[in-house]
Amino acid sequence: MLYFASIAISLYLFVLLAVKPNKITADKLLMIWQLVATLHLAGLYLQVSGNYSQFPNLIGWGDLLALVHGPFLYLYILHLTTPVKFSKKKLLHFLPVVFAYLLWMSFLLQNPEQKLLLYDQGFSSPYYKTIEIITNICIIISGIIYVSAAIILLHRYKKKISEEFSTTDKISLNWLRYLIAGIAGIWVFVIFYPTAESIYFSASLYICFIGFLGVRQQQIFKTANASSRSAAEHPNFSTQKENLSEEPANVALMPNKIKYDWSSLTDAEAERIFQHLNTIMAQEKLYKNVELTLSKLAEALKLKDAVLSQVINSKFNKSFYDYINSLRVDECVKMIADEKNQNYTLLSIAFDCGFNSKSSFNRNFRKFTGKSPSDFFRKPTELIYHKAL
Repeated sequence: MLYFASIAISLYLFVLLAVKPNKITADKLLMIWQLVATLHLAGLYLQVSGNYSQFPNLIGWGDLLALVHGPFLYLYILHLTTPVKFSKKKLLHFLPVVFAYLLWMSFLLQNPEQKLLLYDQGFSSPYYKTIEIITNICIIISGIIYVSAAIILLHRYKKKISEEFSTTDKISLNWLRYLIAGIAGIWVFVIFYPTAESIYFSASLYICFIGFLGVRQQQIFKTANASSRSAAEHPNFSTQKENLSEEPANVALMPNKIKYDWSSLTDAEAERIFQHLNTIMAQEKLYKNVELTLSKLAEALKLKDAVLSQVINSKFNKSFYDYINSLRVDECVKMIADEKNQNYTLLSIAFDCGFNSKSSFNRNFRKFTGKSPSDFFRKPTELIYHKAL
């Protein structure tokens, strides 16, 4: 009953995704993934329930779908985290599963009696043993490659939003880490506990998880596209975000002179912008705007996004996110130390300084002071904030 329920839930989530309004490419990919996953679960169900003998024609058709989960994971995260269009060349990710079906075609097209006999004998012939080993190796390699690629995509996305947004709680996509960890865990099961029951149970939970969260996930780049426009104008932008092999993994550690080779900004211009930025932040305290983005700040300074980002990165040695939140923390410390604000709670002051949640405030406060807010303000002698930023 549990097995059948998981298939029903998976199919229900597919329907929810199908009727979801304003679907973006990521939603469509997840919808197809959910349908394919439902078919995969149905194939596994025949094995764990022992009912495969009643439907011998279906034996084998679902097993090879294990090769599509890696590509779907990668493409879903790619289109959720970057404003790219789906192109036909992305279908090349599914060539391994096509190749696998071609290898197994002689078995899949057998008459029901012969097919059932071969399956019950455990594919004892040398040919089927060989292609079974090849298929299993391909599944394992696919898992390693696509899980690694998904981790790289998520890491780049985290870095990207830290360069463009001052508040990331609603767009952090932290749940994708569990998505990646979940599919990695299933591959571990496949390698070390290759029983149909263990694979089916873990896959059932995972598929329901991604379907539920995928239904809830809203489009990110309807707001991010605008703030990404200056980067998109750069001729290398599309290849930098799509080709995993062309950008160094340690790009964040690269010297600024290499990172900004394409920029024509001089040191004198950078210094002038730096001074102007400090002045406007001190006078207008734009960081108190909880929805402040790189694009909005650049507009206030009448600069291009990429130029402002370069100045912040090179002069402060920080991302836009860290720069703005360090100012918010600094302002919080000053306001709390002011006796006029003694009747206000710590959290209300944090909100006034631009933070939008208690967790965001606590996380950033600890990051820039080395202590939690309660520890920092415990002793009167600690009310003086020495910036080591």
